Amino acid sequence: MGLVINQSIKNTIITYFGFGIGAVNALFLYTNFLGKTHYGMVAFLLSASNIMMPLMAFGVQNTMIRFYSKYTTAAERDHFLSFMLLMPLFLIIPITTITYFFMIRLRF
Repeated sequence: MGLVINQSIKNTIITYFGFGIGAVNALFLYTNFLGKTHYGMVAFLLSASNIMMPLMAFGVQNTMIRFYSKYTTAAERDHFLSFMLLMPLFLIIPITTITYFFMIRLRF
């Protein structure tokens, strides 16, 4: 069996397993152990995080794929990976701080 087919089959099995775990959580565990309010809050937070992640990631994943192979030494790659790890924080921390102060100021 070819390498691509082998990895595709493994990836498909793992993806279906992940969907199965998510279905068990959403259909059985969340509804049995959480009340309506808490279940709604969990659903809202999961939906909001799925929407905000691409915005907050600031394109880091695509930048890593494109430019990682350009660095030849291990030190350059380590520096690049460290920068890519910290880059979203440079966006997340100011936005969170501004949002927090506006929430206090407007008393939502």
